[in-house]
Amino acid sequence: MMTILQALKKIKHLDRKIGKSQERIGKWCSYISPIEEPQYDTNKLIQTVNDLLSERAKLRHALHVTNALHKVEFKGKEITVDELLILSTVTIPQQIETLRMLRRKEKPYHLQGKDAPECKVVLQYDPAGRDRQIDALENDLDIIDQILDEINITTDISSYVK
Repeated sequence: MMTILQALKKIKHLDRKIGKSQERIGKWCSYISPIEEPQYDTNKLIQTVNDLLSERAKLRHALHVTNALHKVEFKGKEITVDELLILSTVTIPQQIETLRMLRRKEKPYHLQGKDAPECKVVLQYDPAGRDRQIDALENDLDIIDQILDEINITTDISSYVK
């Protein structure tokens, strides 16, 4: 059994190994003879990187398939983990950002005082309602994080690793 969390950790580990091998390839693809002796065979390093990339691709594919097929319940609806991730990383943050754009304008300095015509700032939104909406969306993000934590720990992806 391999969980999502284990796969994510393994991908991170593979990324580090790929990076180290790529650095060695860059450093030892040529050397000055007879001053230096190559410490690594770059052809073997290239093969190692290709093998690691292939393993990482298999894990990433398994994660994508799992996210697309695994369903969870959120706010009374059954949705896929992929939809939940999009909600968490794209949709809800953009909704919050949009709501935070609702700000009160201040009267320009030249319109203040006795000589200025009567003018007032008119709000087209309810500040308290905006704050409640933002709080509700932030609570949804917390709930999604809890769901994703549970999924990452319990979901087996090994059947999708080919």
